[in-house]
Order: sequence, then structure tokens, then C-alpha cells
Amino acid sequence: MGKPQPLPPDRARRTIAHRLAPLIDRVRQIPTRLGIRSNRVFLVWTKYGGDERGDGNEVEVGRLEILPTPRVADLTSLALNPFTGGILPAGSVRVDRISARFNMDVLQGKVVPAAAVRGAPIKEPFDFFYEIVSDGRSDQPLQDSSEAERLSGGPSRAPRARFRLASFPERDEDSVQFSIILERISEDRTRDGESQIGADEVL
Repeated sequence: MGKPQPLPPDRARRTIAHRLAPLIDRVRQIPTRLGIRSNRVFLVWTKYGGDERGDGNEVEVGRLEILPTPRVADLTSLALNPFTGGILPAGSVRVDRISARFNMDVLQGKVVPAAAVRGAPIKEPFDFFYEIVSDGRSDQPLQDSSEAERLSGGPSRAPRARFRLASFPERDEDSVQFSIILERISEDRTRDGESQIGADEVL
């Protein structure tokens, strides 16, 4: 046994825990195939037309699905708070069993996926959020779908729920996974993925 010392990055990448990640990912695909992972989780990067976040029209510039599909714990913890303008969603959910092969900076939205290799930092007027979307199993096929698509049950437009990262991603080496806490926020996108945030109209 050698003296106590930290693992340098090159040796950390060769450890059993790290090398098991691809195998664990294949095992975690089984619940998806069995139909017990109905909520898909996406990381979404958007950009505004103005000089700052929230200024101008919002356009998606990057989208990355967490695969294998992670576990979203108890959406019933989310509250629907009434107010004068309608309903305001609030609360948080835990998402775990996220592949250990994900990059910490990407999970925090610090880099847009296309720039992840170069490590380019996210800057104004970019924005980042998480989106939880049903896999559509309970939705009706679109009325303008072809007969074959209707018979197969698709395609469909599932509602989208918008979240912000509420905790630092936890790397659980014992379970070979990441886990995160997401906080519910408003201004969901439409079922077609269109932003409902835009420049104010001048009357």
C-alpha cells in the first residue's frame, strides 16, 4: 500500500468506478424499455434577440437529452398556486440516476453542447434551463397525422415543464451517477417547443 495521495485526473479516469459507467448506462436503459421512465429530461440553451437575457425574442440554440432516461422523483411535490393571472407552478423535484459520463459543466449549463469540446463559456444573452417532457404515451395523436402514425400512437405533442437547477450536481461514485434538484419555474414553452417569451408589443 502506498502513501495516501489524491488520484490525478488520468488515473481517476481509469478507476473501476469510472470505467463501469458505460455498462451501468446499458443496465439503466432497461427501465426505459419496460416503460417505467415516462418523463424525459432535456437541457436547453436559448438566446435572446437583445443584449441581455429576457430582452427580445427567445430562440433555442442547443438541446441535449439526458440518456439513459433518468428517474424523476415525485412530481406531486410540485404545487399549483393560484394568483390573479392564473396558476403559478412552484416546488422542486429530484432527478437521479443520471449517467456518470455527463460533464459537470454541461449539467450546470456553463457550456452550450456544440461548444462543449472547446469549453466555451456561456455568455449573455444566452440562457439555460431544464425541461421535463412526458414521453407522450397518454396523449392523443395529432389530428393531421397520417393513418399509419395514428395507428402507431404518434406523433404527439406533450406538455413541457420548465425548471432551473436548484442544487450543485452531486456525483455519487458509489452508485455511478449524478443527482440534481430542479426548481419549477414558469414561462413554459408551447407543446411545439415555441417560446412564449418575446418582445413586448407596442400598442
